[in-house]
Amino acid sequence: MRTDLPTGTVTFVFTDVEGSTRLLEQLGAQAYADLLAEHHRVVVEACKAGGGVVVDTEGDAFFVAFASAPGALSAARAIQDALDDGPLRVRIGVHTGTPFLTETGYVGLDVHRAARIAAAAHGGQIVLSATTHSLAEADGLAVRDVGEHRLKDLAAAEHLYQLGDAEFPPLRSLGNTNLPVPSTSFLGRTDELAEVVGLLRSGESRLLTLTGPAGTGKSRLALQAAAESADAFRDGVWWVSLASIRDAALVLPSVAHTLGVTAEQDRALVDTLAVRLAGRRLLVVIDNAEHLLPGIAGELAALLAVCPALTLLATSRERIQIAAETAWPVPPLTADDAGLMFRERARSVGVTLSADGAVAELCARLDDLPLAIELAAARTVLFSPAQLLERLTQRLDLLKGGRDADPRQQTLRAAIDWSYELLTPEEQRVFSALSVFAGGCTFEAAEAVVGASPDVLQSLLDKSLVRRRDTALGPRYWMLETIGSYAAERLAGQKDAQDYHRNHAEWVRALAVDRLGRLRSGVERAATPAELATVRDDHDNARAALMWAWAAREHGLGVGLGVAWFRFWFGEGLFRDADAWLREATPWIDGESAEARLQALMAAGLIAFFVLDDADGAEGFWARALSLAYELEREDDAAWIDHRLVGVAWTRGDFDAAIAGHRRLLQHHRASGDGLAQAATLHNLGEVLRDVGRFEEGEQALREAQAVYTSLGSQSALANNTHSLADLALDRRDFGTAIGLYRASMETTATDRARLGAYCLAGIASALAGSGSDEQAARLWGAVCAAEQSSGFRMLAAERRRYEAHLSRLEQTVAWDEGRELSLEEAAALLD
Repeated sequence: MRTDLPTGTVTFVFTDVEGSTRLLEQLGAQAYADLLAEHHRVVVEACKAGGGVVVDTEGDAFFVAFASAPGALSAARAIQDALDDGPLRVRIGVHTGTPFLTETGYVGLDVHRAARIAAAAHGGQIVLSATTHSLAEADGLAVRDVGEHRLKDLAAAEHLYQLGDAEFPPLRSLGNTNLPVPSTSFLGRTDELAEVVGLLRSGESRLLTLTGPAGTGKSRLALQAAAESADAFRDGVWWVSLASIRDAALVLPSVAHTLGVTAEQDRALVDTLAVRLAGRRLLVVIDNAEHLLPGIAGELAALLAVCPALTLLATSRERIQIAAETAWPVPPLTADDAGLMFRERARSVGVTLSADGAVAELCARLDDLPLAIELAAARTVLFSPAQLLERLTQRLDLLKGGRDADPRQQTLRAAIDWSYELLTPEEQRVFSALSVFAGGCTFEAAEAVVGASPDVLQSLLDKSLVRRRDTALGPRYWMLETIGSYAAERLAGQKDAQDYHRNHAEWVRALAVDRLGRLRSGVERAATPAELATVRDDHDNARAALMWAWAAREHGLGVGLGVAWFRFWFGEGLFRDADAWLREATPWIDGESAEARLQALMAAGLIAFFVLDDADGAEGFWARALSLAYELEREDDAAWIDHRLVGVAWTRGDFDAAIAGHRRLLQHHRASGDGLAQAATLHNLGEVLRDVGRFEEGEQALREAQAVYTSLGSQSALANNTHSLADLALDRRDFGTAIGLYRASMETTATDRARLGAYCLAGIASALAGSGSDEQAARLWGAVCAAEQSSGFRMLAAERRRYEAHLSRLEQTVAWDEGRELSLEEAAALLD
């Protein structure tokens, strides 16, 4: 063991020359070698002066350890000052921690953290962690806050700081990604990681599939490779876990949802993805695909066919088998990497081990499988490596006797079995019962559904059988797919298994009711982004609960779950989920209580009307619901249903019925004193009257709505109503008034500005065309048409016809083509 390296709290400095290959080509070998020699002299002398010890060098990179943070920062600053005038530009990362010193050097996350900070910096820049910054402040150094960043070690974002106030480009950190924060560090596998990253960066494979049995670390390798490749994908790197999905038809909706692409009712989802992802250089990681074979093959092939700039990285126990695929078998760890992982994981539970023969033999007996090694290392709190080897060997020999399965699969099964049998009966109960959750849960959910206590959950965490990740709403607890499947097998054999599933389904339903509320509130109100965010992490739980409810013939729970989660599906654009629920629930709705039946029929009508474009089906559901509402004397519900039926009449072109219906609703809302419902009905009435040419009556209704919205402070509704008044002025050919109202509508609220802005710009373009300003009108219309294509929304047909009457003659002109190159914001700026 090296005795010259500092111990305890240590500050690490990593340096690296930026653009070394380019400099070598420019200067030639001899000139570059001379520069490099000078660089080495500067770094060594500066570090020595600051009390640093060189731990390692590789090419033009240095790894130096300091006993104090001020000494490290002084050295870093001296290096940059000495090299400031030369062609070599050095990036430096600094981080302070408490690493573990072994015979071969430092081990621990702090070393990786310092290296990642250096990799994020630019030549001439010194970047330091928050830990080092706290010490730098005490020393009075000038430090600049450069914000929160996620680095390629995939830890949670942390604040980073720059020594000095020079200007540099943004740090090379991860952006535009949803890659999860792993619960363990990535260790070893340097060669494998480099090969996978090389394949992704080359673009030679549209679908790269990491294959291998459970426990080989496919997902962790894919996650790290995606992070390392991020700068090759300018439009982002995205993670889609399929573990909780049981229907291949949900693969594309899951990908679309992750990428923020909303399904369109009159277009196949794959076509919508083709439009929205056109030209975007993306990497999408598809994790845990094997259980959806062979159906997933067609889904992914279709996606790749229409998105030529898209690259997929998948993990699966077997090949997906499509033409665009390159399969890459993930090997076990090398002996050295396996030993390193065992010692590091043992250290994470407070046990320090040396690299002795017992550790090496134990890893070999575990076939160097990462998951098996983690499970065994978690037990070093109780057993020495020699004891683990003795006890595990008996289990391995017993369970590896068969010849009809992959030996590594048998090894992993034996390791999980052994870990399970060492649990107390209460730990075994909670471990098995937690398998009812899909995508994890909060502690409160685990407590409510399976009766988990803090002590038991902590014990399962300590034993690596349960994992924890932090989210914006607090910590969530989850299992690796392999361990979760094992836990589910254990639960299936227990007499109270169905009770836990029922508890889970009831909890999922109650969660949505609590967070999202009932289907309607006076008038229909969409769930807000804040409300949707509170249940998004549990959508997998909702899907799992629905699958169980239908399979267990718990039809009442299935119907209730759909009603509770309906507003989430609509808010997130998950129309396939809503459609699937309607198909399953329709035969069972009439068997529910009157209250449950009423809510289900109301939701069913909305799905039929807005998702399936089935006005007749919607009318049927709502007519039955209206009868129930009268029977239950639920006037508010009856008014809500009447409002929807009026919408059906309007859709069919029965304007007289629509006008009569809105007037009837207006009387009800005025009697009930519901101001928001009055305004919404006046707004709808005004639009119908406008569309049939009764402009004076239409304006009166819209002006009344405007007054109510103003008094209630409903900014979004006010902007929408102002837009309707602008459309009315346009129909009257009062172009000056129309332009003023469209602009006022855009300025009223930032809510849904993209969509509302497109409508308003289309209206302004129409008014300009009507006034003879064709060139400006064409540019605005071109921007709107491009936005429809790129952002995925489409105008309502009636609205588009209004604008096309003025603008279709301007399409395909030079000005229209120029407008298509503009964003909506750039187009709006033309009006200033």
